[in-house]
Amino acid sequence: ADFHFIMAPIPEPDLSSTGGTYDVNEAGIQFRHAPNLPTPKDGAEFISRLSKGLKLNVIDRPAKNELVFELIGVDVSFANALRRIMIAEVPTMALEYVYMWNNTGLIHDEVLSHRMGLIPLNVDPRLFDHYGLDTDDDGEPAATDRNTIVFRLNVSCGRDAKEDEKIRKKMESKWKGEGLVSGYDVAEAQKRKKSKGKTSREDADEDTQAEDDLEPSIMNLSVADKAAADAVSASTVRTTPIDSPNRPFTKHIYTRDLLWAPQGDQLSRFPLHSSGVGSGVGGGIRPLHEDILLAKLRPGQVIELEAHARKGVGKDHAKFSPVATASYRLMPRIEVVKPVYDDLAEELVNWFEPGVFKLEPADDGEHAFEAKVVNPYACTCSRNFMRNPILKESIRMSRIPDHFIFSVESVGSMEPEVIVAEALKVLKEKSLRVHELASGAQNMTE
Repeated sequence: ADFHFIMAPIPEPDLSSTGGTYDVNEAGIQFRHAPNLPTPKDGAEFISRLSKGLKLNVIDRPAKNELVFELIGVDVSFANALRRIMIAEVPTMALEYVYMWNNTGLIHDEVLSHRMGLIPLNVDPRLFDHYGLDTDDDGEPAATDRNTIVFRLNVSCGRDAKEDEKIRKKMESKWKGEGLVSGYDVAEAQKRKKSKGKTSREDADEDTQAEDDLEPSIMNLSVADKAAADAVSASTVRTTPIDSPNRPFTKHIYTRDLLWAPQGDQLSRFPLHSSGVGSGVGGGIRPLHEDILLAKLRPGQVIELEAHARKGVGKDHAKFSPVATASYRLMPRIEVVKPVYDDLAEELVNWFEPGVFKLEPADDGEHAFEAKVVNPYACTCSRNFMRNPILKESIRMSRIPDHFIFSVESVGSMEPEVIVAEALKVLKEKSLRVHELASGAQNMTE
């Protein structure tokens, strides 16, 4: 999807609907109370108030896996419930069972299994069922191609790099005969797809993405984002280990060495030339990143195992969490109580809160320019300006209690906006269950 962000004017907060506001002063944050609205007489009035004030706006997409949006007109309990659901109750796929056949490496079986469980998989969990829905003839849960993904790891270390490459190529023909898919196979399929030429739609998508990358970040993170992207794409990044001539050969085992064993019709549902669902290279069902180091082997050491991925949620184990971070902060409100001119204005713009204020020509005829608030989203609520007694009396800073700015960073298996939508679905289901229980309890009392 194409995103175009326009910063809308921020309406003045209705203190009667929030019960007050948080004032930021030198000592910290203090809540300033205001008269509340009368309590809703029934559920219909409550829903009416909520629907009138509820807003959800996308603010920024700093990167493909990051989303910044604002949620307006809700209580902190709603915002925190949404955050916790994104972390712990949106299901994903992760390696759950590891069957270790042979491991003569230095890493213990338990440690290697734990490392493999934390590998993010580039597959949409919505296309799989929870384990337990399908049963066998005895009524026991059965593993099927709709609830289980199978990976194998069969690696050994030769005496040197040349011998090790010969062993790998020999094993590749065996794996292909068994229908196993490695990271090398996906890379070859992707290259063949690119060699056939790009479609006009793909070219348009790339052009749109390039234009989006040039747009300034509303959160004032453009410089940091560009530096991170340049560091990742730098030609100096090494993809192969450095071998010292005076030590035994060491083989590095990466996630690209994991072999996907398609079950049932999985290969037709997830072809190798597909573009993928997350931020990975796509193609089949593969780890999201093919360069995650799993283990190191010395000559003669072997690892043979089979791993099964299942669907789960983050409250059972952190490996199932779809997000790296999901947090929110209250929307800052900046008011210029007294005009700030010339040197003080320049000091305020360039030192205390970069990106929040902007110098504009003064219209009083006595000063050259003054400071104006242009981007309160970039405010970190720093109180450094309060060290200056004049600025302390000129600027008033507060936080709006029912205006939340969310920052969501996806691990990569799902787009961040999809995670938000799935979290809202979970929250809706939980609310319906509570409503059903309350209705049932009321019927019992009657």
